[in-house]
Amino acid sequence: MAEIRDKYRKYIDKECNYMAWYNFFYHTFYVLLKIFFPGKALGLEHLPQSGGYILAFNHRSAKDVPLSFLAVPKYRHFVAKEEHYNSAFCRWLFPKLGVVAVNREKPDLSTIRKVVKILNRGEVVGLFPEGTRNRDEDADMLQFKNGTALFALQAKVPVVPVYIYRKPKFFRKNYVYVGPPIYPPEGRISADTIASFGGAVRDALESAKTYLGGIMAAGTYRKEFKLEKKRIKAAKRAAKAAAKAEKRARKSGGDAPREKN
Repeated sequence: MAEIRDKYRKYIDKECNYMAWYNFFYHTFYVLLKIFFPGKALGLEHLPQSGGYILAFNHRSAKDVPLSFLAVPKYRHFVAKEEHYNSAFCRWLFPKLGVVAVNREKPDLSTIRKVVKILNRGEVVGLFPEGTRNRDEDADMLQFKNGTALFALQAKVPVVPVYIYRKPKFFRKNYVYVGPPIYPPEGRISADTIASFGGAVRDALESAKTYLGGIMAAGTYRKEFKLEKKRIKAAKRAAKAAAKAEKRARKSGGDAPREKN
C-alpha cells in the first residue's frame, strides 16, 4: 500500500485544528445523529479518568464510527486504513477530524510515532483491531491485526474494549458496552509480546461481547444502565468531597502556628 501513502501523502500528513472541526461537526449534527442512532453505552465507568488510552471496537459497518462518537463521550483520533484515501470525500474529511492513516498489514514507523505522540499527549485513539468489517453478526470476531497491541505497548497505555451489539441501524436503539481496560506488560517489546498482548485484547473484547449478549438475552440493559448511572454519580460526589477535604486539610496545615525557636 506504499503507493497509496505516496500518492496522497499531502492529505495523510496534513495537520488541521481537529478539535475545532470536531466541535463544529459535533454541535452541528449532534441532535440529528441522535435521532438516527439513539442509544448510550453501558460501562462508561470503566473509562480511564486521565491519560491517553485506546478504544478497541468490533466492526460491523460504517455506522460504527458515528455511533461510537455518540455513545462513548470524549473526542478520539480514529485510525483508518489507507485505502479510504482513494475517496475524495475522505481526503477532505479525515484531516479535519485528526484521522490517522495506517497500513493494516504492517504499520510503518511514521504511523507508530504519530499514534504514540497522540497517546502521550493524553488523548484517545479509536480503532478496529479486526481491520475490516465483520458482516456476520453470529460469527466470531475476525483475526486481529497487530496495530492495537503495538501502539499500546509503545505508548504504555491501556486498551479499553468496546463491543457494539449487532449491526447499528437507523432509528433503532443501539447497544454498546465498554469493558474494563487492560494494561500492557512492562519490558522489552518483541513479536511474542505483541502477539500475546494482542491475544489479551481479543479476549477482552470477546468477554465484552459475552457480557453484553447476556444482558441483552436477560433484558436487563436498562436496569444495568440505571444502576451504573447511580454509581457514577456517587463516585463523582465522593471525589468532590475528597477534594474539598484535601483542600481544607492543606488550608488548616498552612494556618497552623509555627513553633518559636
